[in-house]
This record gives sequence, structure tokens and C-alpha cells, in this order.
Amino acid sequence: MKRKKDNKRIYYFGIGLLILFLILGIKLYHLQIYKYDKFRSLSEGNRTAVIPISPPRGYIYDRNKKVLVSNKLTYTLSVIPDKVENLDNLSNELSQIVDLSQTEIREKINSNSSTEPVKIKRDISREVLILLEENKSELPGLIIEETPIREYVYKDLASHVLGYVGEISAAELKKYSSQIYSSRDIIGKTGLELFYEKYLRGEEGAKLIEVNNLGQKVKTLAVEEPTQGNSLILNLDYDLQKFAEKTLQQQIQKLTERAKKNQKKPQEELDEDAITKPPKGGSVIISNPDDGSILAMANYPSYDLSLFSGPISNKKWQQLNQNPLHPLLNRATNTSAPSGSIFKIVTAGAALEELGIEKDDMFYDPGYFKVGGVEFKNWYPGGQGDISFVDAIAWSNNTVFFKLGYRLYKKDKTLLQSYAHEFGLGSKTQIDLNNEAKGLVPGPKWRKNYFDKRANQIWYPGYTINLSIGQGNLRVSPIQISSLINSVANGGQLYQPLLVDKIIDPQGEVVKNLKAKLFNEIPVSDEHLKIIKQGLKGVTTYGTARRSFSELPVTAAGKTGTAQTGSNRPNHGWFAGFAPVDDPEISIVVFIEYGSSSSNTLPIAKNIIKEYFDTQSEKKAETE
Repeated sequence: MKRKKDNKRIYYFGIGLLILFLILGIKLYHLQIYKYDKFRSLSEGNRTAVIPISPPRGYIYDRNKKVLVSNKLTYTLSVIPDKVENLDNLSNELSQIVDLSQTEIREKINSNSSTEPVKIKRDISREVLILLEENKSELPGLIIEETPIREYVYKDLASHVLGYVGEISAAELKKYSSQIYSSRDIIGKTGLELFYEKYLRGEEGAKLIEVNNLGQKVKTLAVEEPTQGNSLILNLDYDLQKFAEKTLQQQIQKLTERAKKNQKKPQEELDEDAITKPPKGGSVIISNPDDGSILAMANYPSYDLSLFSGPISNKKWQQLNQNPLHPLLNRATNTSAPSGSIFKIVTAGAALEELGIEKDDMFYDPGYFKVGGVEFKNWYPGGQGDISFVDAIAWSNNTVFFKLGYRLYKKDKTLLQSYAHEFGLGSKTQIDLNNEAKGLVPGPKWRKNYFDKRANQIWYPGYTINLSIGQGNLRVSPIQISSLINSVANGGQLYQPLLVDKIIDPQGEVVKNLKAKLFNEIPVSDEHLKIIKQGLKGVTTYGTARRSFSELPVTAAGKTGTAQTGSNRPNHGWFAGFAPVDDPEISIVVFIEYGSSSSNTLPIAKNIIKEYFDTQSEKKAETE
């Protein structure tokens, strides 16, 4: 009986196995025969993918080969669009891991080719990397690769000069359509990163990888290495740049504190030049007068370039972009304002050449100059009486220059404007940075074009009188004033100011030497330039800036400028000068926006001159 039961069990077990093998056979037929063509196609489509390799950009060095900008490796998240099974699901999942909205992710993927990887996020953190690795099996199409990004070694040092990079925009892609750019590229956005983009960018490489059906990397099949971009060696000196930035920042912060304290004091306790509102910012330019090369260019406020190494968050961008102090603005090149009395250098040159003025010519200053019923006042109450031409420069006597401006107007309505243009005002200096301000030298033609009403189009002599001391509608930038003061220091040559000295390839070979263009020979004779220099020397030795420039290791020359801004706003403060007087090595321009008085610029100029020549003495002692 037991034997019959065992046989029955074996029978049913055999039947079960037969049915199971039959089912498996049908399934195998379905997969291997019926679905063969489909799976073969999918296998081929999923087998390989070409991943572009971003090239490392060239380095940026100071004049002594100190690295200011380099590269570092980081992780970048990309997506292969045609491997994405469900875009809504992918964008939803990724938005919870990376700092991007679903809309941003979808737009990035939809606006690009379906076959090439699309960069979704640069510089992802290790925490985000771990989350992506944990979830990538559920997110088809993800590729994570190491890529180079910018490393700004000193963060906010020379930020307006160096500039930053970012993802190429649609407008930029269109602009660079004649060059090999794609929507995944990183390009220079501001500063030298933008101006020298074609040298810094390098050549893209590529990697052929094997991927699975989820678009995930299995292994690398072949690599074409990218080529690093060329590097820049600047005229900029790291130590001088750092000192200029520190000195500018300290002075503006000091003025800000002083203004806050003065706001609490009764008006009768304040001096006429007392600062009562904080400055908005400022700039310093230090250059070599012999060729205009820029040794330092400081701006305050500044900003942290490392914010732009990876993609900057919207919050941080808004904080920078909407800051009322405009930290992204390069005040050295992109700001223009009245120059105040620094313009008297132009008026002096024109008067010496055109009016036959001699250095010892005497003028009488009653404290004002009156013409056509309008009284133009000197800054010195009651006037200075009899004063020579050279002393008028040293003491910045308005009355003397009012008279000279009026005489130039009587000779030719546009004569003073012509000299201003000869000194480079009203034109871009062509410094190697983008978005340079052109400025304005106002004259009869400008007034006629600017105003609609006939009564406002007339150029009256009073406008030239105002122009003669750098007031009115005159607009100049600190870099233009730098070129102007250099032309006086070097004997009359107006050069293109340059930040970059040379460009080298990755092997260190020179690709290009940058040579400053000589734009103009100032139409002021050597003899007359010496007279102007004598007056500028008087400014620092016995004139308006005498107290600030005592106890320096060298004798400096310079000119102060307090520029009126109107609308009850504080004046701008200016200083432009060079040292030593007889054989200039450096020139300095200081501009403080709404700095109240030129006297507030003088501590900056003095400290920089002292630091520079003390350092030079130390270097000389070390070599001896």
C-alpha cells in the first residue's frame, strides 16, 4: 500500500517538473527569439556613451609667478537625456538631493541634445555624492565624473581684476557661435577671466565609456585627454595689491565710523569738511609711469571669488547683486565722476601752451572770479591775494584757473576740451578689462545733442570756467586719471594701461608678450611739463597736501581733487600723484566715492608710497 502511494507522489512530481520546464521554455523563446531584435537594439544603444572632459583653465600668476588662480578637482553631476525614463520622477528626486528646483533641472535637460551628457550640478559635496550613489540605480541616466573647477587662492584678493567664471548662457552661446562652445561649457564672466577667455579656456577632451541599460558607467574604453589653457603672468604685484586693498578698506571703514559719530553731533560743532555720511566705496590704482603697467588695482567693497568656483546660489547672488554698495562694481575702470581739481593739470597744460603763461606769472585772487554777473568762488575764503602760477597749482587756487579757463574760452570755445582729449579724457584707455567707462568731456556739441530746448543747448563761458577746475558735467574714471598722471610723470607719453605682462603655454613657453600701445604724445612741451611737475611737487611739500606727505623716504608730487556731486550728496575725494619726483617709479590714484573731501584720500596715498619704498629699500639691502 505504501509503495503505491510513493509511486503516485513521484508521478505528480514529474508532471509538475514538466509543466515548469514548459513554462521556462516558452519564456526563453519569448526572450531569445520573439524579443531578440528589440533587446539586441537596446543592448547596442546602451553599450557606450561619449563623455566630454572639460579642460583645466590656465593659471593666473602675479608678476613674481605667485599663483593667484588655479584649478582643483571636484565632482560634477551630469545626465544623459535619452537614458532618462521618467523626467518628472528624475527632476523630483534630484531636486531633493541637489540645490536645484525641479524646473531648473527639467530646463537643463530639455534644452540640450538627447545624446550628450548635460551638466546638472558642478562642485557637488561629498554628502550629496553619497546620496546620489545610493540612489543612482533608481535614477537612470546619471553620470558622476571628476572635473576641474576654478580655485581662487586668496578668495577676495583682486576680485574685480581676476573676475570669475560660470556656465555659458544662451546669449553667450549665440555670441560665440563662430567658436567651439556648447551649452555645457564654463566661460569667463568678468575680469581677466572674460577678457582673456580665448587664451585661458583650453581644449576639450573626451572619454568613451561602457554603460549599462540604466546609462550608468561600467568601465572606460578610451580617453582623449584635454589640453590645459594658457596662463597669464600679470604686472600685478601680490604684496602691493594686498597692501593697497588693506589700506583702502581700513580708511573707508574709519571714515564710515567717523560719519556715524558726526551724525550724532550738533551741526555747529562740525568743520566744513567733516564727513557726515559714509562713503559708498573707493578704488586705488598703482602703476609704472614708464609704460602704464598696473602694479595694483584695489576696490572696496570687494567680494569673495570662491563663491563662483562652483555654481553660486540664488540667495548669495541676490545678496551681492542687490547690495546698495555695489560690491561687484569695478570702481577703478567702470565708474566715472567729476575729477575736481585734478583737471587743473589739463588747464595748466593748455594755458602754458596756448596763452603764453610763465611759471612766475602773478595773478590776483580776491576770493572769486566774476563774469557775466555770475560769481565763481575760490575755496579759500577771502582769497589768497597775489599768487604765482606754480603756487596756484600747489594751493589749488580756483580763482587763477577760473581766469585761465575763461581766457581759453575766449580764444576758442573748445580749446580746453581739445586738451582734455589729448590727455586721454573722454575716451577709453583700452585697459585689458571689459566694460570700461568712456567718461565725458562736455562741450558745445555735446550740449546741443543732449538737450532738446534751444535755451539749454547754448554753451556759455561759465561752463568752461566750471570745467577748468574739473566740475560741471565732466566725467572721468580712475583709470583715465591714472593715464593722465602717468603722462605728466613720464614726460608726455600716454600709454595703454595693461594688467597682463605675458601669456605662456602649459610648458611655460611664451605665447604672447603684451606691449602697451603708445596712444598719444601730449602736446605740452618738456619745459612746460616741468613747470606742472614743480607745481605738483609744491602740493606735497608746502601746498594742500603738505601735512600728509611729510616724513616720507622720497619726495612725491601730486594733485588733490574734491569733486562736487550736487543734490546734497557728499563730495567725491581724489588724489593723483607719483614718486620720486625726479625719477618716478610709481604713480598712485585714489578715489573715494562720496568721501567728502580729498583730504580723506591722502592717508591712503601716503601709506602706499611709504610701504613701496620701504620694501624697495629692504630688497636692495638683501641683495647687497
